[in-house]
Amino acid sequence: MSGFADFDAGHRDLITVTKFNFYGNRIVTASSDHRMKVWDQKDGEWQLTDTWRAHDAEIRDASWNGPFTGQHIGSVGEDMKCKIWQEDVTQPPNSGRRFRSIFRMTAPHRHPFVSIDFRNIDLESWLAVITRDGFLMVMEPVSPDTLADWQPLDQFRVCTAPQRGEETSFKVQFHHDPTDITHSVLPSSDRKSLSLVVAAMDSVKVYRTDASRRFYHAIELSSHGGLVRDISWANGSVRGYDLIASGCKDGFIRIFEIYTSAADNESHGSNGEQSRPSTQSSTRATTQSGIGSALASRAPMSMASRSATGDAQFKHTYKEVACIDSKHLDVWQVGFSYAGQYYPAGLPASIQTYTKRAQVIVSFPPAMMGLYDSGRNLYQTNGWNTPKLI
Repeated sequence: MSGFADFDAGHRDLITVTKFNFYGNRIVTASSDHRMKVWDQKDGEWQLTDTWRAHDAEIRDASWNGPFTGQHIGSVGEDMKCKIWQEDVTQPPNSGRRFRSIFRMTAPHRHPFVSIDFRNIDLESWLAVITRDGFLMVMEPVSPDTLADWQPLDQFRVCTAPQRGEETSFKVQFHHDPTDITHSVLPSSDRKSLSLVVAAMDSVKVYRTDASRRFYHAIELSSHGGLVRDISWANGSVRGYDLIASGCKDGFIRIFEIYTSAADNESHGSNGEQSRPSTQSSTRATTQSGIGSALASRAPMSMASRSATGDAQFKHTYKEVACIDSKHLDVWQVGFSYAGQYYPAGLPASIQTYTKRAQVIVSFPPAMMGLYDSGRNLYQTNGWNTPKLI
């Protein structure tokens, strides 16, 4: 187990979030105890920089912004709040005042935010949050000089609203490569186009921005047998396709290759097989009943589900290249490491690692995929195969 470091986080309750910053030398942890902690790596050890009460309820997710606009952390909690914290280096470490709130937003429909992510292109930043009932909001700063004031770029439902009392699962993650694959396919397209992947109940959906900066539903990955607990979009779209992993309640980790081509070209998998068309959808389609459709047609566009209309410029297909069995354990988190470092999610569970020696995933560095479950064992494999206990 060399390469793994244990340290006592000192939280009073379950740790719900563990995230590295861009360079891998800082960690933010968040907990059900309403507190967040920031750790800095110094002399090969993780040292606590500050602890503060961030929310009035359990913290569901947190994320670092890129390093080019200062040190910022976004967080969402069960108190219906989304907050952005800015580091004030003039405050002493462990004073409880080193990170101050510069922005806060309340969930619009009385359902708490459950997932948050940032996107950076050059010096510009974007923020995506999603609520427990599947309402997605993408925000941009009013002024590029400060992250203290944000305005909506787009907002919509990713699926029909779940029924009262129904178990839900929603996650959101931006594509973090410097350039979107659509710009590589069609250089005349927007260099700063945005793409994000959403876990929407039992399905995974990819959204991209069109020429008017409005998100369209590009493709749906719908072969899951239960709620999708987590998603991860690997860096490195220069390989010619996008790589997305999902962890599902049914105990399987699925790896998808997504192929994007100009609309007038055929898209095939790397082995020559025809990929599945983007028109395939899950049982939780975004279409509504007659009454629901009538109500949606009268509602603001931001409240309606974004149907799979696609973009006339691009064609999207996908292929499921791996389906890894976690031995009937509920998969809670998956992740690709762009810096060659593997990080624990802080949950009281074991860590399973899968490595692939081809272009996509290799053993340290440059990338590795991690899986978390409720077992107590560490596994490792040299491909998309059943892991071996070590």
